[in-house]
Amino acid sequence: MKYFVISVIFILTSISLQPPAQAQTLPPSHPTSLLPAIGPNPASSLSNVKVLESVPVLHEGRLKPLITYSRNMLLQFSGRTKYEKLSALQVMAKILFTPEVTGDYSLFIINNPEVIQAMGIVPDKHRRYSFRQLEKGFPKLEELSQKAGQVADDKRSLTQKEYLRIFGNLVEYVNLTRTFSFALPSPQFQLKLAETKSILGFDPTRNEFSFWDLMSQAENIAHVLEKVGDRPDSLRTPMEREIINISQAMYFNSQAMFTSPFRILPTPPSTLATAPTAPIMAGANTGSPGWQSPGELLGDPEQLQRFHNEITDWAEAARAYRLGQQGEFEKGLKDYLTSMDTRAYEQLSHTNFPVEIVYQKGEPFFWALVAYWLSLILIFIFFLMKKKWLYQSSLYILLLGYIIHLAGIVSRILIMHRPPVTSLYETFPFVAAVAILAALIMERLNRKSIGLFCSSLLGIILLSIANRYAAEGDTMHMLVAVLNSNFWLSTHVVTVTIGYSACLLAGAIGHVYLIAALLPARQGLDVQKNQLREISKMIYGTLCFGLLFSFIGTVLGGIWADQSWGRFWGWDPKENGALLIVIWCIILLHAKFWGKIRDRGLALGAVFGAIVVSLAWFGVNLLNVGLHSYGFTNGAATKLFSFIGGELIFMLGTGIALALIPTKAKQ
Repeated sequence: MKYFVISVIFILTSISLQPPAQAQTLPPSHPTSLLPAIGPNPASSLSNVKVLESVPVLHEGRLKPLITYSRNMLLQFSGRTKYEKLSALQVMAKILFTPEVTGDYSLFIINNPEVIQAMGIVPDKHRRYSFRQLEKGFPKLEELSQKAGQVADDKRSLTQKEYLRIFGNLVEYVNLTRTFSFALPSPQFQLKLAETKSILGFDPTRNEFSFWDLMSQAENIAHVLEKVGDRPDSLRTPMEREIINISQAMYFNSQAMFTSPFRILPTPPSTLATAPTAPIMAGANTGSPGWQSPGELLGDPEQLQRFHNEITDWAEAARAYRLGQQGEFEKGLKDYLTSMDTRAYEQLSHTNFPVEIVYQKGEPFFWALVAYWLSLILIFIFFLMKKKWLYQSSLYILLLGYIIHLAGIVSRILIMHRPPVTSLYETFPFVAAVAILAALIMERLNRKSIGLFCSSLLGIILLSIANRYAAEGDTMHMLVAVLNSNFWLSTHVVTVTIGYSACLLAGAIGHVYLIAALLPARQGLDVQKNQLREISKMIYGTLCFGLLFSFIGTVLGGIWADQSWGRFWGWDPKENGALLIVIWCIILLHAKFWGKIRDRGLALGAVFGAIVVSLAWFGVNLLNVGLHSYGFTNGAATKLFSFIGGELIFMLGTGIALALIPTKAKQ
């Protein structure tokens, strides 16, 4: 192995000093295609890539299995977790090992027509485009994204933000396609002479080879170059000229290695090498300390020697994938994974890849959402037909969905080793779980179907919003500094979100009350009044529950703030939002207790309380100011204001309608 490294150094040094037989030039900054130049089309490819699932990849500061990384990338590119009949992992395998095939895949979603027009691309009605379509407009997009990058984030237009998003996605994709270009056959490395192939130990029927094929024969190449010495070109044999030409190509290739976001090799920080990067890399992420991509190590002889076996494993896997050799493909990757168990034992010991793989493949929140929809449909039919089996079916399906829902939350706790409330996304499944549990307890106590209806409805709404956030990328990212405390996450944040859950449930019951008050009395006016009174008691009790946890959570937040920032209260927007929930609950409960409002007013107040919660929960984050603005998401303001507008219209409409009904609803 030592001689292998010495040979590589000798080759690169010799080539840089030795003039080639034919002039060579560096590749242009913007070649005809940004995709890597690959040799003959693959004879086949593999559909079974299960062995890739547990490959550790360092991404956004966290070690995650490749199945998670693949889903995040495909979501980032296309907003989907599958492409046609291919899973995200299968798509990633094709991007890495047969990149020339994926150039025609419609992987990139562009919603803004102005971006397409600016790039000079023909619009597609499905809003999804292949890289080869977008590549024509890449220079213009690069120019526009550079201009957008010079504008402050809070002053960028939606179109400018879209320029940056699309450009970043295209750069990420290009860099992924070049990850294993060193291991794939390339027109740059052609050998025509049988004598040359024989000396290097290559198959005489092959004409194109990979950079790594030639690196594996470094000793033989160095031996030939040593013999050539300073002999003039006229005295060199055709075999020697071909060896020199191929060595020249190797040298230029080694100088143009691209940094890839596919960081799979654990390199000690003290030995990190900075690989040369081409202009296209300007928008790519920089290398992360501790882990690098294979291409980054090829220019560092010390690291090349250290990771020679692992890089060889990946090169063999890439070759086997293109040839459709399942056994060889799995062998190469299993050898690599065995090596990682030793090399990165300490880092991998803090991960829980088996649970994360099951979580990614199982998609628990999606299936919980499906169950909640089925439960809601059945309970609606029950309201019309009053069949007991419909009620029971709705309840059992809801319970099944809730178990799946809880399994998803527990999985995230085991994966991330922290409470499931560390991001805006995570609060939605958690708030939904608490609200559904409270609604089920309520249903168990009164059996009026209201708890069952509200639980399925809240599950649908909150998990649908969570799915919207999940479409933007990884939902299990590293903690922001303000939340880096498991103790306070388990007390303050959990308590506050439980308060959110109760207030939202009260709002949902408030909707039920107002709608029920407008419906004709089917069993007599007195019966309806009694039913409405019971619903009002549910609202009152739920608001009491919400006030308790909101108040405790707000106080705990002040204590945390005092420890972290040296002050209990600072009138931060998030703090004001939490206080607003407490004040609104106190106003409603006192007004009802002292007879200032009646049941109808309490219901309307509970509905308005849902607006207050939405503003305090994530509305203040849209301001993107303050110490708590860690959940900012572009484009959420429109949806939030639409929700608020819809609720206000509902309150106004039902309030006016009930005021016009003479005696029935005046309570």
